[in-house]
This record gives sequence, C-alpha cells and structure tokens, in this order.
Amino acid sequence: MKATMWRSGAGAAVLLAAAAACTNGDDPDPNPAVPTTVDISPDSVTLTYVNEAKQFRATVFDQNGSFMEAPVSWSVSDAAIITVVFDSASATVTAVANGSAMLLATAGEAVDTTTVTVRQAGAGMEILSGDDQVGLRGTTLSEPLVVRVVDLGGTVAAGVEVAFAPAEGSGTASDSVAETNSEGRATTVWTLGDARRQSLTASVGVVRRKFAATATSDPPMPDYALLDGLGFTRLDPLNTDTIEVSATISNLGDGVGPATFPVRLTLDEAPIRTLQVDRIAPGASATVTFLVGPFDVGRRQVAVEVDPAAGIEEWEEENNSAAGTLRVVSQRPIALGESVTLQSVTPGKVLLFRVEVPESSGEALNIELSGGSGDADLFGHYDERPGYRYRYRCFGVETDTNELCQMVPARAGTYHIAVHAFTAFGPSTLRVTVGDRPVDPFDIELVFLEGGTSEQLDVIRQAARRWESVIARDVFDWDHGAFDRVPAETCGPGSPEVTDEVDDIRVFVTIHAIDGPGHTKAQSGPCWVRPYPLEGAEGIWLQPTLGAVYLDEADVAAMAAAGMLESFVTHEMAHALGFVPEVWRRHYRLRNPSVPNSPGADTHFDGPLAIAAFDAAGGTGYMRAKVPVENGGTEGFSDSHWRESVFGDELMSAVLTGDAQPLSLVTIESLYDIGYEVNLGAADAFSLSALGARVVTGGMVIDLGNDIAPWPVRVLRRDPRRRK
Repeated sequence: MKATMWRSGAGAAVLLAAAAACTNGDDPDPNPAVPTTVDISPDSVTLTYVNEAKQFRATVFDQNGSFMEAPVSWSVSDAAIITVVFDSASATVTAVANGSAMLLATAGEAVDTTTVTVRQAGAGMEILSGDDQVGLRGTTLSEPLVVRVVDLGGTVAAGVEVAFAPAEGSGTASDSVAETNSEGRATTVWTLGDARRQSLTASVGVVRRKFAATATSDPPMPDYALLDGLGFTRLDPLNTDTIEVSATISNLGDGVGPATFPVRLTLDEAPIRTLQVDRIAPGASATVTFLVGPFDVGRRQVAVEVDPAAGIEEWEEENNSAAGTLRVVSQRPIALGESVTLQSVTPGKVLLFRVEVPESSGEALNIELSGGSGDADLFGHYDERPGYRYRYRCFGVETDTNELCQMVPARAGTYHIAVHAFTAFGPSTLRVTVGDRPVDPFDIELVFLEGGTSEQLDVIRQAARRWESVIARDVFDWDHGAFDRVPAETCGPGSPEVTDEVDDIRVFVTIHAIDGPGHTKAQSGPCWVRPYPLEGAEGIWLQPTLGAVYLDEADVAAMAAAGMLESFVTHEMAHALGFVPEVWRRHYRLRNPSVPNSPGADTHFDGPLAIAAFDAAGGTGYMRAKVPVENGGTEGFSDSHWRESVFGDELMSAVLTGDAQPLSLVTIESLYDIGYEVNLGAADAFSLSALGARVVTGGMVIDLGNDIAPWPVRVLRRDPRRRK
C-alpha cells in the first residue's frame, strides 16, 4: 500500500509565506524537496522457517516524483511474528513465529507498508514412536504413529500437513492427513492389512519416513517366498550342457506348513521336475538345486514354483515363484588341422566352435581365419568358455576377414573359438593348428637413465633377456606419439616424456642412492598399462607399456659382491612387468588384500593356472586359500610377493634366500593369468617341500621390503580410432 501525505489549510499559507520570504535576501529555493512518497520493495514476502531473514529497501520520492535522499525509520506491527533491524534505507526482517505482520517505512510524514507472512514449511521429519510394531493382522496397532516436523532452520514446525499412506496390503490410517501441533507433532493410528510385512509412509513435501510393522496370524501360518530370483551356473549353456538351477526359499511367515512341500521347475511353462522340500521354520531359508539340461537352441524360460497346486495356506501366494531366461547356443566341434568354411549374412551373429588338443606342446596354438569378403572378428580362449566374446583371451579384430589368434603354449584340453560377424562376411576358412607358424617375440627395451657400472648393466640386460624367454609372444604395440603422450617424471624419477611407439615394454633403469645399504633396496613397478582394447574387454589386457626399476647403488654393489645381483634384478624386473597388486587387482586376481588395514587377511592370487602350478609343485595339501601372497598389511611389501613362509627360496617371495632363487612355474603361470603368453619350459625346478615352514637352504637373506614403486599405475586411454 502506498501513502502520500499532502499539506493543506494554514500549513499551506505558512508555506506560501515562507516561499515569498525566500524571494528576498539570499534567494533561497522557492520549492524545496519534501518526502512525499515511500516505496518498499519487495511488496510482500512469505518466510518459511523461523529465523529466516529477508532484506527490504525503501525508496523516497519528493512532491515532484523525483528520487530524494531522506532518512527512513522502520517498524513492525507485531514483534511476536517478525522483528526488524534497519539502517535508514534498508531493513532486515527476521521470522519469529507463524502469522502475518506489517512492516512500515516512514520518511517525514510519508509512510509505506508491506505484509510479511511467516508460514513454516516442513523440511525435516523424524519418527518419534509407533515404528516396528507387531500386531494381529486386520487389527489396530496399540501405539499411535507419531512424527515430528522441523523447518529448514531446525525449529519445530506447527501447522504443517503430514500425509500418512499405507502400502498395498498394509491396511489403513485413521488420519490420512494430519496437521502438526505447536510441538511439531503429527499423529495417526494404523490398522493393519493382510500382508505379513507391512509399511506406511509419512510424507511432508519431498521428505518421507517409513514405518514398518509385522503382522501375525491366528493360527500362525507360513509364507514361502522366492525373494532373490534364480541362480544359474551359466545363462548361455550349450545345447549339450547340463546346468544347475538354484533357488533360495525363505519362510517369511510366523508358522510352519506340512512336513514337506513341493517345489516344481518348469521349462517354457512345461513342468519337468518336482522336489519335496522339508518344512522351513519361520525366519529361516533353504536352497534347492535342480540339475537340468541339455536344452534346445534358443531362448528358454525357466521358472521355479513353491507349492504349485496352492495346497498350503500362506500369507501370500504371489511370492511363490521366480523365473529366468536362458540363451541356449550351439558350438560346433572341429579337429586340429581341419579346414571349415563359414559365412554369415547377418551382422552381429556369433558362430561358436571348439577344438580338443590331445597333448600339450610348447609351440603356439594358431587359430586362423582367412579369405572371403566383409569383416569378421576372431576370438579364442582356453579351458572354460567365457560368456561374452570380449572376455576371450585372444583377439583378432582387423577390418577384414584375415585374423590370427596365437596362444602359447598349446595346452592339452579344450579351446573355444568365437567368430563374430562385424558385418556380413564370407565365405571364409577357419583352421586351427599347433606350431608351424612364427610367433612375434616379446621385447623389453631398457633405457638406462643413470648410474651403474658396465658389469652391473650387463646383469640387468641378462635379467631382461630372461624375461623375454619367459614371455612367449608380444603384446600389441602402443604409439604414444599418435595418441597418448606420457609426460616426463610419470615413470619414476628422471623419466623422460614418451611420444613414440613402444614394443612391447620400455623399462627405465636408474642406479642411484635411495637410503644407503641394507634398507630400501629398490623401487620397481609399471607406470602405464595398456587400456582395454575393446569396450567390454575389462580384465583381459592391461599389460604394462612403460615400467621402471630404481635400484639403490649401495645395495647393488653389495649384492654383486655376494653373487645375488642377477636374482635381485630379475625379481625387480618382474614387478615392472606387472607382478604388483594394482595390476593383479585390475585382472581380478588379488583376493583379500591386507593393505592397508587387514594385516591378518589370507591374501592370495586367484589365477587358475597359477593355482594348478602351485598344486603340481606340492601345494595340494595346503589348506588355506591359494596361491598364498605375503600378507601383514605392510605397504610395498605385502600383497605383492609370494608368501615367503610357504615359498622359501622362490624368486618372487618377499625375501631372497638360499644359494639359488628358482623362477618357478607358479610365477610363470601367474603371468599367463594376467594376460601374457608364456614359455613353460623357462621355469626352474622348484618344489614346496615343507608347506607352512620357512625354507632356507643357505646364502644371504635379503629382505625386499618396500621394493614396490610408490608411483601410481595409470591406464592409458582407449584409442578412439578403434571402431570395435
């Protein structure tokens, strides 16, 4: 509301006389500015919580409608609702309680007013009572449901509407909407429905709180439920496979049924098997397993039903079944050396094959696709068939139909092959052979940055040649200049920028002082690892492209004098190749790590080929998790070496001991388990002769604590130019 004050009568005469007088003497202003109008902004405000503050401004105009400077005083009509503090032209109003009050601004005899409303809005809510009650279904719970609502400032909010809404099957509320009292409390009474587990939601605005209740019955009755769906040993079985289908049945009721009850499995809605299951106590569960298959090719609907004839009185019948879908595929067996012609006119189609290798060979298994038009991709894998082609071990994803996968060594057993029609392709020839094809070797490029005598550097070169003999095939090259440049100092101290192509790994070597003899002897590890080459191929590649070995010069001299330098450097080179926790983790091989806060964890390397080699070396009687990794929670030492108390003198245990430090088949197979192809014949003789007892046969004892590099292991970005 705007108010303009006009003068009249005697007051006007006085003003005229004064104006006339001002025409004489010093010639004063004949029409001085007088505060005539005050304008408050904003016009009106609603405050939603106690202690919320809002600033107002007042603008004063004279009798001619022009802005003028004039002192303004402020006041409120009800200080129990709002208070005001001001500094002439501006004022700050603060909410005190719900209601409405006037804010007044006065300049001379001119006055303006605006309405300020305080209306608390609910911004927070807590349950005070009534939660987690138990009552007979269909009856009213003894304790009312009570919530307390506060506004944004944390003050209890009166006059706020709270909605109470029971879930389906959860009965009714006596008041579906209740208003909070002066203490911010709203209440209702809950009458239960028929469900066993019931809930009711209280809401104010976007804030929700849920009450829960448990219903009982008279007499008690069971409620057999399949809550977690079905479990399948695999969802894409072959049409020759038998699989397990499991279901966990929980009794959510308050009673038990008959001594046994039927559970039926159906395939495409046709019953195929029924089991009798012993009664399950209230609150307990039982798992049933069906062995089923083989199936016809295609999509198959599998369902499990509890009490399919509804012969048991239960709380609910709707939760008695669960279903899942199988995608049954076919796989064609082929023989070594057999030529198979294949084609597909359907992009996206995947053709599956398998080949049995009767005996192991140190040579490569060659899976070759050749000839024809279009674009087909080739994938190969040993042992268990992956569920997705990008989980296969070996990739051939060129832009035509000429693809080659080589896996070393050729192992006795089953190899699985997938041919994916990236486009329509063919006719092409698929052939699997052992040997008779060259394999690109693995190359370790050493870059010596600082230090070392010529004899010491020769030992390092010899260690690199040892690992080149262990890793039997190259990994894909990475051109840092074309896509992903590596900044300087990101691969150990003093490392240069990398802007060229790396084949297969570049290792920067430094021999310099770290902390003197007998303490930290080295810091080694990968710096940058290859990315997943294809979307969905996580955990398959990730071999390092750059690594670093940083050696303490005093310890290098001491170990050279003792004849231990070659073993020491070979050990450190393995860390640069990926024998480190971060690479193991990315391949899902490191289990129960002890670093940083679990020193008692049974840390182990979960690689199937490394476990088999461990057992073959005498580890079948080892009763803890395999392969045992050093634990204890020590950064740079634990989670990164074989457990010394089990492996003794082995090269990659945490302490170098003995007259010799054999490079075991366990270590070589661990490299296979993280994606390298390997030469099993490069292993030294090794046996676990005294499981659980430290084995030391003589020589020095060299603690390699803290030899894992402190720099991060970074994953290179996937090349966006790859279209597959």
